[in-house]
This record gives sequence, C-alpha cells and structure tokens, in this order.
Amino acid sequence: MQNSIKTWLAATRAETLVASISPMLIGTMLASKITQLNYFFLSLTFLYGLLLHLGTNLSNDYYDYLKGADNENRIAPLSTIQTNQTSLNEIKFSFAIAFLAAFFVGLILIARGGAIAAALFALPIIFGYHYTAGKKPLGYMGLGEILVLLFFGPYACLGTYYLQTLTFSYLPILAGLGPGFLSVAVLVVNNLRDIDVDRPANKLTLAVRFGKSFAKIEYTFCVIAAFLVPFFYFYLLKKPFILSASLFIFFTPLKLIFNFKDPKLLNVGLQKTVLLLIIYTIIFSTCLAFY
Repeated sequence: MQNSIKTWLAATRAETLVASISPMLIGTMLASKITQLNYFFLSLTFLYGLLLHLGTNLSNDYYDYLKGADNENRIAPLSTIQTNQTSLNEIKFSFAIAFLAAFFVGLILIARGGAIAAALFALPIIFGYHYTAGKKPLGYMGLGEILVLLFFGPYACLGTYYLQTLTFSYLPILAGLGPGFLSVAVLVVNNLRDIDVDRPANKLTLAVRFGKSFAKIEYTFCVIAAFLVPFFYFYLLKKPFILSASLFIFFTPLKLIFNFKDPKLLNVGLQKTVLLLIIYTIIFSTCLAFY
C-alpha cells in the first residue's frame, strides 16, 4: 500500500501542485475581503484545479514517452512509465479519469457561476490535454510559457475570486501574475535542463529555440516580474508598508541557475524554485490577509 502511494505521488508529480494551489489561495484571500466565503464551492474550486493539474501531469508523461521526449537520456527523475512502476494504459486511464472528474466538478461550478464560469472552466481542460497531445502539441511549439503564465496565474486567481464574489476585478488579475511568473520560472528550469533531450524529440521549447543564455535571462525576468507584482499591488492600494511581500526574492536560486556545469544540478534548481513559489505564496497571502 505504501509503495503504491509513493508510486502514484511520483507519477502525478504531486510536488508541482503548489503551482495550482498558489493562485487559488491568493484569489481566496482577495475574495475574503469583500464577501463571506462559500466553503462548499471553494472546496470544489480547489478540487477542480488539482484534478486538472493531475490530469495534465499524467497526460504529459504519457505523450512525452510516446513522442520520445522521455528516453534513456532523460536528466529529470525517470517517469514511472520508464521504471515500469506504471504501464502506459494505467497512466492513460488515470489522466482520463482526472479530466473527466474535473469536467463534472466544473459542471457544479458552472451552476454557481453561469456562462462566465463555463468559459473559465472549460478552456483549461482543453489546453491541459493538448499541451503534449495531438499532432501539434502546444508545449512542443514553444507555447508553454504563455499557457503556464495564464492558467497558473490570473486565470486561476480570477476564477477562484469570481466563484466567491460573482463579480470581476482587476485585482485578482494583477495579483495572479505573481504566481504565474514563478510557475513559468519552474517551467524554464525544466526546459533549460532538458534542452539536449527535447531537441532530438522536436520539442521546440523556447530554451531549445533560443538557447541556454536566453533561458537564464527568461528565468531572471520571471523572478523580477513576480517581485514587482506585490510592489505594484500594494502601491495601487496605497499600502506601501506591506511591500515585505516582495522579500521572497532573497530566496531565489539565481546563482545555481546561471553557474551550473552539470544539467543534473538543475533538478536541485527546480526544487528550489518550487520552494520559492511556496515562500512567495505564504508571504503574499499573509500580507493580503492583513492589509
């Protein structure tokens, strides 16, 4: 039983789920400022986001394996498919169940939010699946950064906010950019590490297209952009004394990203960037709760 749990935690890459939780948590904090939270729909919102993320992770591993992007030269930890801990059919069945469950949870959310919620919660399923699936997968065309910034940033933050308040505001869009940029930073480290594996598989990420120096600059830009989000957010609200939300930048592993010699070290850089996102979420959410 314990080994089975560990296997599926590895298969779903559960440690990356913070990328979904972060913008939803920030959206929750913003909504709590203007309305009493509906915890039933809030729970379903988080469930939807996590199911969608799990389905996307599983389908990515499935299609990356079929397309040859995950092979014996993989620098990242081997997928459970490669280690024969799970079969292709098991992974395919699992991501189908995750997407299907997300769809039905989404129907309940649509009952609350109407047509606007339908638009908000249908697109992520479509884009999540086609990130690596199909003849022209979006992730293989260099569109990963745009999709991650959108769906793990303003989209999730605004969706969570809207389902609680049933109103729109620019604030969750602005605040959502912070976790969005840091989730892109996580993706950039992943793509930087995998350049030499992705290129033969014709996975044309921006790192493959423009090289390692570009990826390092892209990472730095994402971190700085995330740093500026709470700065501008609290400045617009005339709350300059809560700019401590930007202190997360001191935890940034820039030195490792710029000076690595062995690509395997970027597995550590990836872990530290995920930790950076966690720290960012805690600091920013705490400041939002008390502004």
